[in-house]
Amino acid sequence: MSRPPIPLVVLTGFLGSGKTTLLNRWLGQRGDLAVVINELGDIGIDQDLARRVGAPISLLAGGCVCCAVQGTLRTTLRNLYMARAGGDLPPFSLVLLETTGAADPFGVTAVLEQDAWLRKRFRLRSVLTTVDGVAGQAALARHPEALEQVTAADVLLLTKTDRAGDDASDRRALIEQLRRLNPRAEVGEAASADAGLLDRDFPRQCRITGALAPTGPLAPGVALAAAAPLSRPGHRLHPAGLRWHGRIPYDRLQEALAALRDSAGDELVRLKGLVAIDKLDGPLLIQAVTGQPVEVAPLPAWPDGDDDSRLVVIAAGDDPDRPARWLADWRRRLALKEAPTCDSHDSRE
Repeated sequence: MSRPPIPLVVLTGFLGSGKTTLLNRWLGQRGDLAVVINELGDIGIDQDLARRVGAPISLLAGGCVCCAVQGTLRTTLRNLYMARAGGDLPPFSLVLLETTGAADPFGVTAVLEQDAWLRKRFRLRSVLTTVDGVAGQAALARHPEALEQVTAADVLLLTKTDRAGDDASDRRALIEQLRRLNPRAEVGEAASADAGLLDRDFPRQCRITGALAPTGPLAPGVALAAAAPLSRPGHRLHPAGLRWHGRIPYDRLQEALAALRDSAGDELVRLKGLVAIDKLDGPLLIQAVTGQPVEVAPLPAWPDGDDDSRLVVIAAGDDPDRPARWLADWRRRLALKEAPTCDSHDSRE
C-alpha cells in the first residue's frame, strides 16, 4: 500500500523579514516537523538560531534553492524521505522549507513539480511569505525578489508590527499594496499565526497562466507538463561571510559596525552574525537590514559548541566583490590575529 505524499510548506520572505523568528515559534508548538533551511552564502547563521527541539534540521548553503542549489534540494528531500521510511528519523508529518531572503518561491515549487520521484512522495501544501512591517514597502520598491515572494504567497504574514510606530496610514498603505500585488492571498499578522497554519491546504497557481491547479493526486493517465523555462534575470544580491577565533571588546565591535554601515550605505541589505565578546559566555547576535538600527542580543550559549565568531553580509548592486571588501576592512579594523575563513558567493550563479 502506497503512503500518501508528505506535505511541504515553503516559508519565504525578503532578507531580514523575520522568517527564522516565526520558524522558531512554530518549532516550539509542534514536534512533527522536518526543517530545511536555505542560506544564500556558505556560512550558515539561521540554522544555528533555529530551536533544537528534536526536529531534523538540514542546511542548504551556497546559493538560492530556487536556482543555484536545486539539485541539493532534491537530494535533501530524498534523504529525508528515505531516513524517515527506514526509521532513522522521527516520523515527521510535514517538511517546512525556509528559503533564503533572495529566493523565488516559484523556482522552489518547480523542483517538486518537475521531479517525478519527489512528486509521488511530497506535495506542496502552501507558500507562506513574511513581510517586514517596517521595511516592507522599501523592499518592494527596490528588490524584485520581494515582489516575487509576495506574488507567490498563499498567506502574507506581517512581521515587526510592534515596531511600525503609531502611523496607521503606513500600515494601511502596505496592506493595500500587498492586496494589489496578490489579490488571492490572505493577509495577517505573523504574531497571531500559530503552527496550525501549516496544516491548511491551498490551491496551486501557475506562474505563467495564473490558472489554479489541483492540490490532490493527478487522475490516472494525466501528467504534469514540464514548466517552460523562464527568462528571469539573476539576483543582484551578493553575500560574503567571515569566520574567526577569539573575543573582541564590545566597544570595538560597535566601532566596526558603525564603520561598516557608513562605508556600505544602502548597499548593505542584510547583516547577521554571532560574535564572541569579552566577558560574555555565549555569542552576541547582531542583525541589521537597510535603513534600520543594528539589533544586538546576547545568547546564553554557542550553537553546537562552535565558538567561532561568524558574520554574513549581503550587498545589493552590480559589484559581487563589494561585500568581500567590506569584510576585509572589518578584519583589519578588529586586528583579527588568526586567519579567518572568508566566503564570497555570487548569487547570480
